[in-house]
Amino acid sequence: MGTGQSTDDGESGGPPTVYQVPIKTEDGPIRTNFERTVVEGVHRDQLEDFCEIPLEHETLRVWGNREDTPADTGDYLLFADRDGRHDGDYTLLARVGSATILDEETAAAFTDAIGWGEVTDVSYPHVMFLDPVYETTLDREDFWETLGFRGWPNDTFSGINFERAESTFFSEYNSIDGFIEEIQGTKIYPTESASEYETLEAAITDVRTRIEESSKETSWLKTRLGEALVAEWSAALSGFKPSDTVSPSTAATFDQLRGIYESIEPELEATADELGVGSHLSFSSSKVLFLCWVRILQEEIDGGAPLSQPRLNSILRDTYTVEDEATTSVSSSTDGGHPVVSHIRTASPTVYKFTAPCDYWLTSIEYGSVSFGEEHRDRWETLSEGDVAILHSRAEPSDEDLSQQPNGILGVGILGSTFEKDEPWWRDEHERGESYPLIATFDRLFLTGSIDDIDTSRSITEKTPAEIDRESAALTTDLLPITRANSICSDVADTEFPVQSLYATFRTDDGAIDYERPVALIDAIADELNEVPTVNVHKSYQGSIQSDPLDGLYFPGDQGDRILEQITTALQSGKHVLLTGPPGTGKTEIARRVCTSLAKSHPYLYSDFEMTTATADWSTFDTVGGYMPNESETSGDDLAFTPGIVLNRLKNNQTDSQSNELLIIDELNRADIDKAFGQLFTVLSGQSVQLPYTKNGREIEVTTINDISGHPADHQYLVPNSWRIFATMNTYDKTSLYEMSYAFMRRFAFIRVPAPELPEDRADEDQLEEMVYDYADAWGLDLNRPEAMAIGRVWRETNNAVEERAIGPAIIEDILRYVNQHPEDELEYHLTQAVISYVFPQLEGVPKRRKIVQEIAAVGEIDEALLERAAREMLQVSVVENE
Repeated sequence: MGTGQSTDDGESGGPPTVYQVPIKTEDGPIRTNFERTVVEGVHRDQLEDFCEIPLEHETLRVWGNREDTPADTGDYLLFADRDGRHDGDYTLLARVGSATILDEETAAAFTDAIGWGEVTDVSYPHVMFLDPVYETTLDREDFWETLGFRGWPNDTFSGINFERAESTFFSEYNSIDGFIEEIQGTKIYPTESASEYETLEAAITDVRTRIEESSKETSWLKTRLGEALVAEWSAALSGFKPSDTVSPSTAATFDQLRGIYESIEPELEATADELGVGSHLSFSSSKVLFLCWVRILQEEIDGGAPLSQPRLNSILRDTYTVEDEATTSVSSSTDGGHPVVSHIRTASPTVYKFTAPCDYWLTSIEYGSVSFGEEHRDRWETLSEGDVAILHSRAEPSDEDLSQQPNGILGVGILGSTFEKDEPWWRDEHERGESYPLIATFDRLFLTGSIDDIDTSRSITEKTPAEIDRESAALTTDLLPITRANSICSDVADTEFPVQSLYATFRTDDGAIDYERPVALIDAIADELNEVPTVNVHKSYQGSIQSDPLDGLYFPGDQGDRILEQITTALQSGKHVLLTGPPGTGKTEIARRVCTSLAKSHPYLYSDFEMTTATADWSTFDTVGGYMPNESETSGDDLAFTPGIVLNRLKNNQTDSQSNELLIIDELNRADIDKAFGQLFTVLSGQSVQLPYTKNGREIEVTTINDISGHPADHQYLVPNSWRIFATMNTYDKTSLYEMSYAFMRRFAFIRVPAPELPEDRADEDQLEEMVYDYADAWGLDLNRPEAMAIGRVWRETNNAVEERAIGPAIIEDILRYVNQHPEDELEYHLTQAVISYVFPQLEGVPKRRKIVQEIAAVGEIDEALLERAAREMLQVSVVENE
């Protein structure tokens, strides 16, 4: 046992000291140690040989320090994610439950045992065991203003002086103890007993944590439920549906599972109580513990089907049927049935019903979404991607000007993402000032009725009551009447369809998710259901891209806003977007972020985006598509049309449903444009085109909404009005803008992303220094002045050596990060290596590259001999003047 000296003075009286512990956001030893020992925790058996541990927890939260003045037991550590010199947020507040000072030898051994030695050669004699740990609610900006702070301290451990001359702390808070109590957020360590889990996933995560951190004996769980047994259960569960018909061998396995649960239920109850495990829906804490432990073991063996709550409920209640041994197979009525039924069987989602007037559903089709008011936020927040919704249309319309429609079920959908909107969509929002800001999108949507008779190109407010009535009548054609729905539900579950509220969850009598009624209802209307696009192919993009997509990127002045403004204008005017500029200016990152933002903020327009890089080998086979061997044919000799990069953005190749994925083509001018885009020139100009390929005997068509009525056929690819290509072009490339035909160029808006203007005057060091530090702050890098100035000089000489040959800040960021990771006394060597690694590749093929290299070599912090050797090998140029 190592020696140590306890520091318990903090408990003797007086206010505790609060130490500020800022942790840099970028990777580094301090960040690694923080994540490992404060966020994740350390098992006590790693440390018991080195010091006394007065805490009883199995998992410990530990922090180390090298300061001469250590914290005492009872003091507090206020951790923060530090972002540069001024930015960042407070994240955790931890009380020092025990503090110890180790001798030098023990401290070194302790540092290695806890894992800190893997990332640093420094040892930490002052060891603090933290108990408890809270998330903190402290606002950094307000707190700094209260204390008169100007920035983070230079060290990573400093006591906060609440009595600074500029401080107004004690006029804001009664005491330090009161301040600590006020900023305590959710306690994350040690964990407290759970009451009820909202989802099974939350239960599994919590149970796993409680088992790992518990000092109680739980090994019997794994002993009784070994991997071999769970693997056998997983195999039997494959394809099993609650209340299904199963084979005798599967029934025997389920009998075994039920018998084991019943035999260990008393032990499960005791262990669940000791661990603080909560309940979930109708499941007691003992059932939750059993289910979660089986799922944890299933993740380890990674095979078979997961044990879900409905499956376990069916097994424990013995509600399945055993087939006659003489019967070779019993097929479910839904085998090979509707895609939503298959999704329910495989994913075990929550199933809801949504009720609304028929005219409401017309707007839902227009935007591929359902909506919730603020009063139903709790309901909206429980939705998950993959959940299923049965759509019920009530007879009464939303307005007395509209006619009544049949009352019944008109569709089913699989939910996608959720988001909040700020503009009106539904009729009640436009005309009555109501608000439904909470949106859940459909990933897939299936409806009865004559969908082709519904005009989604116009808003509901642009239609007369007579037009709305006609479209409502078309939508409710072939719906399932509510009387028939009630009868079906009663037949399978002795419970009618839940019509009483706007939103409801299908549940069994004991609170589990009910799949029998939804599956029976979908089976009843399966022949009438048609898939509807969840993106609106008629609408054009009319939004405004705000600055959020560029958060974390740095552009001088208003350059970033101007770039986004130009992109917005291009999208609204029907142009594709081509971002041009020197290497490293952020063109690709801008395109990626803007497309991510568009897909997130406008899911009714864009289903996603795809990024690819052009090559010199591209042909129309890559972009449009062509014939390939048909993998579904046993002979493999038949050829079938396979869509290329562009056409795959217009139709989901798994479901064959309409999609609208933005396409990012990086380094577009590396491709032979005429060879790669041939027939697409016509498409990019907004016209339809027939391709020289056939599918099912019909010519493949790429068509616009002006040349098609209804939904596209199997051989048609429909280009939505809002579909766009985002391309990037590196103006340093040997191939350039001028090799593109005018026919292609005029379909794009060219948006320049320039490199920043650096001061040409070598005497203007202050401006150069300020620029480098501005970028370093944006990237969260702490530089010393020699590093900053040396890299700034390299950047200046590179960009000013030859006209129109510059590099952007992304390349400088790579250099900064490289140099920042190496010792300061070797700056010359590491800066030169960074230039060779990140700048030289951008100079290949540049006509005046020798001039650029010579100017870089003249920077005082560059190793000219090393640069010379690399320039000869990589660029075939020499720095020496007389060669």
